Amino acid sequence: AHPVKSKFLHLFERDQGRCVYCGLDLKADFDRFVMATEDHLVPQSKGGQGRQLENLILSCTVCNRLKADFVPEPPIDPKTERRKYIASVRAHIMKRRSERLKDFMKVTHPGLTDYQ
Repeated sequence: AHPVKSKFLHLFERDQGRCVYCGLDLKADFDRFVMATEDHLVPQSKGGQGRQLENLILSCTVCNRLKADFVPEPPIDPKTERRKYIASVRAHIMKRRSERLKDFMKVTHPGLTDYQ
């Protein structure tokens, strides 16, 4: 008998080893593999169903952290409109990325003011 696959490995297969939000290849090397996280599509704090496979999504650490406990507003049903829901989360993450990029530029290029 084969050992039962972990939910994490199921996610890896279902989401083809890539961050669902930014597309990062999480099987490219060991460090990227370690950056792979199980993200709750609907955060548990907002009523998401714990570790049910349909509420889990493969995410890199960066996207998971930038997403935090975001849920689309107005609400989108993650069951019937999953792609639309994910697209809304992705848009939120990309907006947060650009905000953090400004902070990054302030740290790496202090005194430069035209990177807005």
